Amino acid sequence: MEVRTTLSRAVLYGATGMIAVAAVWHALGRPTQAPEAAGDARAVDAASPGAAAPQPALAASAVVLPASLAGSRAPRLPVGPDGHLAKVHAVREFFDYFLLAQHDLTAAELDALVAREIAAQPVGALARREALDVWPRYRAYLAAFAAPPDAAPPGGRIDPDGIAGELARREALASRWLGDWSTPFFGAERQRQRDDLERIRIARDPTLTDAQKRERLAALDLSLPPGMRDARERLARQHDEIATVARLEGQRATPDALRAQLGADVTARVVRMQQDDDAWLARYRDYAAERERLDAQQLAPDARDAQIARLRQRDFPDPADALRAASLDAGSAAASAH
Repeated sequence: MEVRTTLSRAVLYGATGMIAVAAVWHALGRPTQAPEAAGDARAVDAASPGAAAPQPALAASAVVLPASLAGSRAPRLPVGPDGHLAKVHAVREFFDYFLLAQHDLTAAELDALVAREIAAQPVGALARREALDVWPRYRAYLAAFAAPPDAAPPGGRIDPDGIAGELARREALASRWLGDWSTPFFGAERQRQRDDLERIRIARDPTLTDAQKRERLAALDLSLPPGMRDARERLARQHDEIATVARLEGQRATPDALRAQLGADVTARVVRMQQDDDAWLARYRDYAAERERLDAQQLAPDARDAQIARLRQRDFPDPADALRAASLDAGSAAASAH
């Protein structure tokens, strides 16, 4: 049983947003965006950020849900008691949902899709107008962010000063394009990244003894907000479990040995996760085989996409499963293209 693989997946899916200290530089990679977004940003750059406004080239009703989003549903836009769009991270999550389709649509089609979905949200006209204002500003930020920063250190070497400069660049761009939406969109993420950066500085400080480093790291843990502290502790426990499983696998440990080292609850959870994952992957293999049969029929692109969307919705009625299948589809398509 590949328990280590399963636990690694658990960390990947269960600790989204937590940046491992040893890989902070790579975690500062650019977010995904539509290929046309860079051009959009150059056009918007001629005006002030606050003047950005959505300019969908197509009527929203003319845009169908792309295959990459088939079988899923957009998150709800949050609204405050005053009717304004709530300034919370969930607004970014709403927009990020549509960015999953950025490779299936042109920039104008993506704008039209977002405009249509905003219009369909069960919110008032004021919140809709505010959402329509924030979307192009977020897209312009992503395009500006995609401009190459200073080169990363050669050989993947971690450079705390370089990381600090990149974080400052991100914050300046977000403040410029998003204004008072910058903190709701990126505040928690920035705090995690600054915390990781401080941990790197402590670990690399040659003037500190090991005991002083442990003391400062412990003080840093105590200074974290409760939610962030809990998430870091969960991630640390998961890493410990992975390390233990890897060691026991190397020793060809039996299930009884796993239970003795990890406890019955953790072992049962790992076994259950493995069984669930195996079942899901078997279902995906059946779906992929049928999708390949559709590909072999050489249908028109629109007809093919529609049939695959129906197939995915049938085999993966849960929206999260449908998005996971779409992600695997996209990865297979990219591998085939290369």
